[in-house]
Amino acid sequence: MVNKKIIVGVAVLVFLTVVISLSLKEFKTDTEIKPIEATEIQQVSTDDPIDIVLDFYGDWLDAVQSTSTDPYQLGLVDEPLLSPELRSKLSNPFEDQLKDPVVCQDPIPEKIRSKRLYELPDEVQIVVFSKEQPLAGQAIATIRRLNDGWYIEDIECSREFDEPREFTFEYEGNLLKSVPPPYDPNYWHLVYSQDGTPGYAVPLFFSTDSQCTDVNRVAAMCDPNQFTETQKVMLRGNMTELGVEVKQLEYIE
Repeated sequence: MVNKKIIVGVAVLVFLTVVISLSLKEFKTDTEIKPIEATEIQQVSTDDPIDIVLDFYGDWLDAVQSTSTDPYQLGLVDEPLLSPELRSKLSNPFEDQLKDPVVCQDPIPEKIRSKRLYELPDEVQIVVFSKEQPLAGQAIATIRRLNDGWYIEDIECSREFDEPREFTFEYEGNLLKSVPPPYDPNYWHLVYSQDGTPGYAVPLFFSTDSQCTDVNRVAAMCDPNQFTETQKVMLRGNMTELGVEVKQLEYIE
């Protein structure tokens, strides 16, 4: 009787071993022949971020204004310079059906223009708005650096810039000309903080309308040749595609 139990036990053990081996073999075979999903590679452009935004918006605006097609029929939501998250976002129904999710203005303007809100080594934000007249809503595009190029990471609709202001740029910071790439050392820059985050920089452009006020409160036409590195200033001006057109610069002790 004991020998029979041993024989039966060995038989069961052998059977289980065979079943497990076959299962593992089948699992291994399934695993080996299962295709591996390819990771999507984000495409980038070496063009200036402003040019990337204006090219995309130009195509989108043409499609929106067309009477025979639209951006979705033309496949603009699949533009490879858009991030996968942005493509998915634009492909889904937009909550505000009266407003285009890219132009973000109602009614759609005939022409648009853009201004650089800020620029970091790896990120640029650009506001897109009507060129002809003030309209409700603006688009803010975030451009992200990847390797040696840029891509459009996100687009948000905003009403922050609806009200006209004397200055579109007003920050306190430090003057700097010895700037690292990708900034151009041929221009003075303002290095400043935004929303408590330091490290923002923007090139400055001076004209005969640019007024500089020294620490003695004496105002005169700005002379960039008299600037000193890291001088602390309060700067007011208007943001353009290239940088800030300086209107007022005040030295701070």
